[in-house]
Amino acid sequence: MVTARRTVTHLVALLCLVGVLSLAGHHVSATDIYHWKDEQGNIHFSDFPDSPNAQAISLPDVPAPPQVLNEAPVDWTSSPYLEQSQKQASTKLAVAITRPQHDATLRNNSGDFSVSASISGSLTDIQTLQLLLDGRPYGSPQTTASWSLTNIDRGTHTLTIQVQQSGKVIASSNTITVHLHRASVQ
Repeated sequence: MVTARRTVTHLVALLCLVGVLSLAGHHVSATDIYHWKDEQGNIHFSDFPDSPNAQAISLPDVPAPPQVLNEAPVDWTSSPYLEQSQKQASTKLAVAITRPQHDATLRNNSGDFSVSASISGSLTDIQTLQLLLDGRPYGSPQTTASWSLTNIDRGTHTLTIQVQQSGKVIASSNTITVHLHRASVQ
């Protein structure tokens, strides 16, 4: 039983060797393979005789694998995947602050004012807008393009709006400067 298993195992090994030689990608001419049984009953295969008991096995010629040529020309410009990526590229997001204007002077004694933005393209479900006041996030990311700022200190401030996706900035507006005037109590 053990000898039959070994013989089958070694036959499978021989067939694998023939298969590997056939996958080499070029024409393989008939080659002699030698096999022999050692003292423990193990069968060995080699391309040269390592034992005085080695016997040659002649392998048949293995033709080269056929070349597969695409007879029909491929029109790469009409791929639906290409069209989809072109649509995504053409609808690239852009964001701009529309109110207040750059270098505007805002007068509000309570320090309140509004910021509005316009977006070209549309936000996906995983994209948000983040207002930056003086380079720091103001409020939480949101999907609406308007903010109401309250109790902002008087002085000069910068405003920027970022489009974020998965925590990464994928678009940003220009940074504008505004000047907030508040009456001081004497």
